[in-house]
Amino acid sequence: MRRGPAVLPLALAAVALTGAAAAQSPSLALTVEQSQPRVQVAGLLADGKFVGLMRSGFPLRLHYRLELWKVRSGWFDQFVSEVSWDALARHDPLADDFVLIRTGGGVTHHPNADALEKAIGLPYRITLSPQGNGKFYFLCRLEVTTLNDSDLQELERWLKGDVSPAVSGSGSLGDALLRGAQRVLVRIAGLPRLNLEARSAEFRPGR
Repeated sequence: MRRGPAVLPLALAAVALTGAAAAQSPSLALTVEQSQPRVQVAGLLADGKFVGLMRSGFPLRLHYRLELWKVRSGWFDQFVSEVSWDALARHDPLADDFVLIRTGGGVTHHPNADALEKAIGLPYRITLSPQGNGKFYFLCRLEVTTLNDSDLQELERWLKGDVSPAVSGSGSLGDALLRGAQRVLVRIAGLPRLNLEARSAEFRPGR
């Protein structure tokens, strides 16, 4: 019988060569320590593609979704719960540095792309505890997208705890149509998107 969601291979970004060495391909790692998940992305900026976009004024949104599943023998696995969070990375042309904003409003500044990548690669330790007996596993998906100016303003407000006009319903129809048109133009322009997925090993709570 089929179990839960199918786990797709990790999406690979184009690998840029510097001299004889190849850039590291983006990857997502998911491990479990004392029934708690640890999520970490690596190599996201290694090929320079996203760095070039940020320097051209296109910030990056990293959207994580972590799911907890329970293994059921001979039947579909059972979805238990999920948690999601975001991070936003952009280049500040005035200060000539990079800014990383995380859900909750945490803001850090980084002098170069290498420092930004180290900050993005810091592991997240998430509180999402399984209850009861049996075997469980975690499944994490990361979507990396480029943003236009309108998307950026809306996401920054959300990360800092504000409700955007589009969510509250106070935004005008014209503004909504403009945002939609901008998103379509960004997609037509062929700006890259990246999807990564990782699944933990099965485990029993408390072990």
